[in-house]
Amino acid sequence: MGVPVTARLDEDTVAAVDRAVEAGAAPTRAAAVAAAVREWLDRRSEELIAESYRHAYAELDPAHEELVTRVGSYSAGSLVGRNG
Repeated sequence: MGVPVTARLDEDTVAAVDRAVEAGAAPTRAAAVAAAVREWLDRRSEELIAESYRHAYAELDPAHEELVTRVGSYSAGSLVGRNG
């Protein structure tokens, strides 16, 4: 069983929820609101993850760039040495 939560919605929103329930989109108002909250949280979570990646990779880490350059040089050198 869920935890009761009180929320105020405007009349148009409640009417739209009631129409959705009548159409069979959800068994009750509470189920419709709970589904909407879960969907919002899921979408928000995805946005936060995407934002954290944008932030983390906005500035390049010089040490990481040096490592990538060395690995690339080593890999290229290994290939040339084997085929040469």
